[in-house]
Amino acid sequence: MGYKFQWSATLGSFIICILAHLYHVPNSENISQMNRVRLLSASMKIIKFIGFVSETVGLSSKWLIQRNCAILLLKSKPTEVNTNLKIDNMIIEGVPVRFYYPINSIDSRFKLLPAVIYYHGGALYRGSIETHHPITRELAVQTDFIVISVEYLLAPEHPFPVGLDDCTKVTKHILDIDNANKFNIDPTRVAIAGDSVGGNFAAVIATRLTNKNMAKNIPRLQILIYHEVQFFDFMLPSSIGDDILVNNHMTIEQKKQYRPYVDWSLIPSKYRQIYKEPINDNIDGDANLMKNTQQILEPDLSPLLVENEKLSKLPATYVLTVDHDQFRDEGFIYVVHVKSNGVHVTHRHFEKTFHGSLTFLEGIFKLEIAHETLTDIVHYLKDYL
Repeated sequence: MGYKFQWSATLGSFIICILAHLYHVPNSENISQMNRVRLLSASMKIIKFIGFVSETVGLSSKWLIQRNCAILLLKSKPTEVNTNLKIDNMIIEGVPVRFYYPINSIDSRFKLLPAVIYYHGGALYRGSIETHHPITRELAVQTDFIVISVEYLLAPEHPFPVGLDDCTKVTKHILDIDNANKFNIDPTRVAIAGDSVGGNFAAVIATRLTNKNMAKNIPRLQILIYHEVQFFDFMLPSSIGDDILVNNHMTIEQKKQYRPYVDWSLIPSKYRQIYKEPINDNIDGDANLMKNTQQILEPDLSPLLVENEKLSKLPATYVLTVDHDQFRDEGFIYVVHVKSNGVHVTHRHFEKTFHGSLTFLEGIFKLEIAHETLTDIVHYLKDYL
């Protein structure tokens, strides 16, 4: 009897610990619709655990499990009927893309429309035009602009910069006046946009096109949604971690070289209560780590780490940051740097949400804040494009 009670108590405690782990959402102060966010967080933890077990026993990689789970969630959604859009899948420069044409705006065959080229997020190894279809669809519906979603190749099968180059090829093609006219696009009214790593791509492509004469036209706007713009300082107040995340990937000389680009004084003071100034800047990093991470300091990965002259040539910029995001602080810094170089910048900061929230426009994890942030983006596009 005592043994059974002990076993039941142990099992019960174990189950309680699991449920508590699934229920707990770290750094979640003031987040809206918390119960729904807890359900989302629990689902992500379960997927992460399945990936860990699968990789441990040699069945599959963690990243592949996460990618496939996203695909399964998409298949569970009801069939969609689009009455306001004409949607075409095609290939541009060898890259699959999806065009969204507003029905109300394509009746006139000779009318040229503004366009938004969208690069999805997903940390380089997941995400697709399907996972971000609700975003791109709603952008087209609510703006009456043409929207082009880019299905760039993913890592690790296609290492960086393959995905970035895919996006660049598509963008240059659409900005060409002859090609643009074929798609009923006004090449002088094209915005490039992206969330997370897609926002990084947009910032890099804007810098490429405005500084290297790589296209006859340049984007009129760049829309950057909780994007990362530097891989120099992983110890910003909004960041966490160790190894590379405590800046062990650089020499002291490199830290001195790049520190002016990532100036902590540009972060609002309320976010610098614990960490008030940079740390580890006077300590050399790990030699092996430095050898393997030099690429991440290049402008094609860290578009914040460029000269003021290059920043001054950027198009009008919209930056969306969120409170619960490790990239929050570099977004603040990027805004100040770009604005100080004479670029028109609109910055919107949403405190009660988290990185990736825009993707939850529908389904069981639907969030009101996703619609609020999308509406803000739509208003900006209508005003400035």
